[in-house]
Amino acid sequence: MARPFVGGPPTSQDRADLAVLRAAVSDAVGHLRDTIGVLRDGSEGQESLVSSVEPVEELVARTRESGVAVHLRREGAARALPPLVDRSAYRVVQESLTNAIKHAPGSTVRVSIARQSDRTEVRVTNSAAPTAPATSPSAVPAPGAGRAAGHRGLTGLRERVRLLGGTLHAAPREGGFEVFATLPDQVHPKHPRSSGEPQEETAPESALRLTVARRSTRRRFVAAFAAPVGVGLLTLVSCAYLAQQLTTCVLRPVDFAALRPGQERVEVARLLPERQFRYLPDAVRALPVPPGTDCAYYRSNGNLLDQVDLYRLCYEGSRLVGKDVLPG
Repeated sequence: MARPFVGGPPTSQDRADLAVLRAAVSDAVGHLRDTIGVLRDGSEGQESLVSSVEPVEELVARTRESGVAVHLRREGAARALPPLVDRSAYRVVQESLTNAIKHAPGSTVRVSIARQSDRTEVRVTNSAAPTAPATSPSAVPAPGAGRAAGHRGLTGLRERVRLLGGTLHAAPREGGFEVFATLPDQVHPKHPRSSGEPQEETAPESALRLTVARRSTRRRFVAAFAAPVGVGLLTLVSCAYLAQQLTTCVLRPVDFAALRPGQERVEVARLLPERQFRYLPDAVRALPVPPGTDCAYYRSNGNLLDQVDLYRLCYEGSRLVGKDVLPG
């Protein structure tokens, strides 16, 4: 049973992040399965890995039916390839078609698969996008093909080809873009270089996207908890400040009773708290004061939760001329 989201129902952005996580995990599992097959010793393990992708012809046909001008040409004698090589060739075409549809809508895409004596060369070239691109929202090469964000998907694809012992180059060409991969017929895995040799700092696209999605989700959860905590701390500080203000403006009843009109302000000040009470209710502010006097207000006790009576001391010049008790 799914646990409810903390702080309310999931938002559309939360659902999008979860979808990204699921797609990234699925792609990472597929990439890990291929990598294990490549690095496994002996040819028996490689032959037991069955390719689970459709033929390139079906991929191209479905893409063409969606409105994309794509042409496929095969060269050389057809022969069976190791499943890892066949799968990688499919992924090169799939990723290239995805990028062409996204970045050059309306362009013409040409796919060439040439079988040489000991290798397979896959070349996908798209022309420049026309001035008024023909939009085709349904042009999706294959399920999951749109997971890669732009050409960043080529990073993981280059790593996949490198693990097989092949190469992949991607660069602009004649206003468009070209992806060219060379895949060996016999898999020769590229093991990690020794610590003394430079290593190419690449990572599978699925791993990169999984990391980004995790960070985004982590930030959202942190924000969900940090906001209430921040509000709570601010409230606590405000309450502490208000309590300090209210408890330092209390004139004790015994001291209030000791005050007499006619006393000098300096003599009265010895019995007064360190500050006056300045948060007067509107009803108190509306009360008239004796003409020609200025008045100071104090709380009668330090109770913070109840309304308390207020003491008013009014001065004329340097002398106390009146004192009053105002109901709280």
